[in-house]
Amino acid sequence: MSKKSKKYKQSIHEYVLLTIRFLLICSVIINIAYIIIHLFDYSPATRSTLMNRLDRNIIIAFWAIVTFAVTFLHDYFENIKKIHIPDILGTIILVFIYAGIFLSACFNLYDEVFWWDVVLHTASGVILGFLGFLAIYKINGKYSMNISPLLVAVFAFTFAVTMDVIFATDMQSWNLPANTIELGRLFQGIGLRDTMSDLIFDTIGALSIAVICFFFI
Repeated sequence: MSKKSKKYKQSIHEYVLLTIRFLLICSVIINIAYIIIHLFDYSPATRSTLMNRLDRNIIIAFWAIVTFAVTFLHDYFENIKKIHIPDILGTIILVFIYAGIFLSACFNLYDEVFWWDVVLHTASGVILGFLGFLAIYKINGKYSMNISPLLVAVFAFTFAVTMDVIFATDMQSWNLPANTIELGRLFQGIGLRDTMSDLIFDTIGALSIAVICFFFI
């Protein structure tokens, strides 16, 4: 890769990073200002509506702060752990985090946009597959194990699918008691179908990055 191309990718990554951080800071400031301004509105007619709005503003501000903190993980791995993450992967992860955490909470996209969950799960399969590829690539380079491209692709694929399954299982186990009590056992099938569809799209994303790893490494 030429120095010009590498510098261009770094500039794109830095621009995306600064833009996301700026938007998150603005969101926190705006929502906190709204909360402070309306916190002393004691009008009984609008009290209930106001409290609902304030709850939403608090949630948005909270997730904005969480997302802002997560954007520093790239710097943590690069500067402290000395683990290099390619700029293109770092940019994709940043956009994924911003969309998956903040935008989803801010605009309730999981309920409002039917394909939003599909896009995020497919992207998560791609990202986790690429992280699995980087892990085996670093091990292969450090210990000169001469691992075959097929094994690298299989590891990247299985790593991504396994991580997605663990995440999905944890989510289902966390939601199971509440769903059983509130909705009844008949409604558990809906969650199962949703989880299976999520894992299918996770697998598609993981498979795509595994194929790329096999043919281009």
